[in-house]
Amino acid sequence: PAEDPQADRGVLAPTAYTHPKGTFYFSDYEVALLQIGYAITDDTQLSLTGLPPLGEERVVFLDLTLKTMLHRGGLVRVAALGSTSGLAAKEIGVLGVGRVGGVVQLCLERTCGSSVSLGSDITLAGILLMANSAGGIFRVSRTVSFLAELDTLVPLGKDAGQINGGIAAGGLRLSGTIWGRDLSLLRVLGSDGATLPLITLSYRSTAAFTPAAP
Repeated sequence: PAEDPQADRGVLAPTAYTHPKGTFYFSDYEVALLQIGYAITDDTQLSLTGLPPLGEERVVFLDLTLKTMLHRGGLVRVAALGSTSGLAAKEIGVLGVGRVGGVVQLCLERTCGSSVSLGSDITLAGILLMANSAGGIFRVSRTVSFLAELDTLVPLGKDAGQINGGIAAGGLRLSGTIWGRDLSLLRVLGSDGATLPLITLSYRSTAAFTPAAP
């Protein structure tokens, strides 16, 4: 069977998986954060993530990410990611930053229903930051998996100052054929860290199941 509608990510961080060519996909994080995407080829997909305008200042956030599979063989997948993120508000105008990174996914079985992923990306200009992730997807049945993830942000250089942080997350993944839902808890690491629930709804078009023409 085709992999889960949300197989291209864990709780928040990406895996190396890319959807089949011609697939449209959509994720809704607690209604506020929305992502739409399209698989250009079997190995390359493009995602647009954004927040609706917030507050009186009408702050807008958008992120455009291109993910390309570099290796898919045996129990190992490797993908590269290139992103550009922008923040727009009346007081600050438009701020943008580019990022590059990659992710390695180690499958625990041939179908890769269970896997462990390690990823990292770094900003290209301005304040230098590195975001790292380590996560696992552990399938217990065709429709149910457990999720675990650790995400960290590390400053590189003096300009980044004390910008850093971490999130630990875990949850339950419920997957159908074209619809999926993740029920997760996020724990902000630190002495004053909060624990937050996160419900994510995902959709993938039936293009993922359309056989190739003879």
